[in-house]
Amino acid sequence: MSQIEVAQIIEQIKQEITVDSNGQGKASIRATARLADVQDSSLRRALLSAALQPSALAQSLIEQGFSPAALETWNEGIPDMGVAAVIEYYAFDAGRYCKQQARLVCKAFNRIGVRAWMQDIMGWTKPATQPQEQPSTPALPQLNSDCILLSWQ
Repeated sequence: MSQIEVAQIIEQIKQEITVDSNGQGKASIRATARLADVQDSSLRRALLSAALQPSALAQSLIEQGFSPAALETWNEGIPDMGVAAVIEYYAFDAGRYCKQQARLVCKAFNRIGVRAWMQDIMGWTKPATQPQEQPSTPALPQLNSDCILLSWQ
C-alpha cells in the first residue's frame, strides 16, 4: 500500500468525519476501521467490551486515559485523539493483528501532527491570503489538504 492509496481511503471516508467549531474532529467507527484496515464490527465489539471484560484494544485506550464509559459512546463518533490511538494500536501494539496500512496512516499523520505542533507552540496561524510563491516541503506526504488532522500528544 502506498501513500497515494492512503490518500484515496481518506477521500472515501471524508463524509464520515466531522470537525466542530473548536477544531476537534470525530470519525465514525467505520471510517476509523477503514484507516486501520480492520473490520468495523471488530472495532465496535472491542470498544463495547470496555466496561465488562476489556479487549486488548480497550485496555490500551483505558491506559491512555480514555474511560470505559466514554469508549461505549464512541458508537456516535470517535474523537480525533481516539482515532489516533486506535490507529497507533493497530500499527504497533496489536501483535499478530498489526496492519501495514495502519503503520502507513500513522506515519503520514505523525508528520502532519509534528508540523501542527510546531506551528502551535510558535503561535503561527495560516495567513488569510495565500502568497504567490509557496515554500517547498518535500518531507511531508502528499495528502489532501482538507483531510482531518490527527496528532499524537
